[in-house]
Amino acid sequence: MSNIYIQEPPTQGKVLLHTSVGDIDIELWSKEAPKACRNFIQLCLEGYYNGTVFHRIIRGFIVQGGDPTGTGEGGESIT
Repeated sequence: MSNIYIQEPPTQGKVLLHTSVGDIDIELWSKEAPKACRNFIQLCLEGYYNGTVFHRIIRGFIVQGGDPTGTGEGGESIT
């Protein structure tokens, strides 16, 4: 993984996720979860999530995605 993004983002950071049915604003809590936010931003900058699907959708509750296989079984883990 490259070091494109090596500093902690601001606590009020956001990511805009473009989907085929509309955009989703994702609020990043970098003060509370700095490593998770850094990893997520790094993967976004590398295009890791491009073309992935939401593999789990529960209306009114949750969507899950980000797995390059589209199964929810996993992909890479950044440590």
